[in-house]
Amino acid sequence: MALSIMFYHLTSWIYSPLDASGPLGRLGIYAVSIFFVLSGLSMALVYNKFISSAKNSLQFFLRRIFRIWPLLWMACFLYVLFQLIVSGSTDWKMLLKNITTIFGFTEPGAYIIPGAWSIGNEMVYYALTPGIILLYNFRQWTGNLAFILSLAIGLYFGFHLLSQEKTLAEQWATYINPFNNLFLYMMGIAIYYNFRNIEIRPILNNILLLLAILLFTFLPFEGNQILIVSGVGRLVFVALSFVIVLCFFKLKINLPGFASKGLEKLGLATYGVYLVHPVIFLYLNYLWPKTGIDNKLWLFALISVVTVTLALISYTWVETWFIKKGKTLTTPASNK
Repeated sequence: MALSIMFYHLTSWIYSPLDASGPLGRLGIYAVSIFFVLSGLSMALVYNKFISSAKNSLQFFLRRIFRIWPLLWMACFLYVLFQLIVSGSTDWKMLLKNITTIFGFTEPGAYIIPGAWSIGNEMVYYALTPGIILLYNFRQWTGNLAFILSLAIGLYFGFHLLSQEKTLAEQWATYINPFNNLFLYMMGIAIYYNFRNIEIRPILNNILLLLAILLFTFLPFEGNQILIVSGVGRLVFVALSFVIVLCFFKLKINLPGFASKGLEKLGLATYGVYLVHPVIFLYLNYLWPKTGIDNKLWLFALISVVTVTLALISYTWVETWFIKKGKTLTTPASNK
């Protein structure tokens, strides 16, 4: 998903903006939506038994801070450094809002790295996660009721607050409101609790997954991306996103060792790919004309390779250390 978002951004920035007519233009929007669903599913998988009290809830949030902040800080400081080099100034208050991720709670549009709005949304969802998990652990129906409420809020955004008479860019502040996408995160948690003990026959699961991907790719939606995030388009693509995530959750596949390890490493580095590629683009796009090479494809390829390489290095040598440190600090001494 992170790769598709990177390719979407690079295509839009280097060549021309994409609309909703093609798969990459759709993934540019719904890869983030699917990421929200996967995030909710992952949190439920890992923390469904961990979160049981206010203390555990705080420990959970601290662990997420140790996961999110370190790379975000590096990306923000590199972005600000570029601004200082090129223009000689930057907005220090904006930087503070970003490195604390407080912008997600107070001003969702105040992100400095393209795409980082979703990180702000995520921090809001992490703050709500303990309550959601506790509701599901109390009674499944109470958790489902909370999910239905979030879905109703999402439908209100999709059918009333977002208008198909305007472009998505004109309504971006409304779209990135955390409450517009909250139901996607809660959908992931709902998938875990409602389907964890349900078996789907592999052949049926594979057919559903293939059908959902084909529909996602080829359904006739033309024009601005507002058409797929509002009205009927919202219902269609959210439903397809749900099926795709559910099918991957239930997917049973054995890959060769080298392929499995390679995909695992790439999967672990997705956060880095997502967050770092706009910063890499800034620097390389600025320096590219000085090389005298007039080839956009080479620039596209170079940014992609550098991004993935740095994301893997960052995860291996920086993020992993902070993840372990976060777990150490939030694990009771008796359990160590």
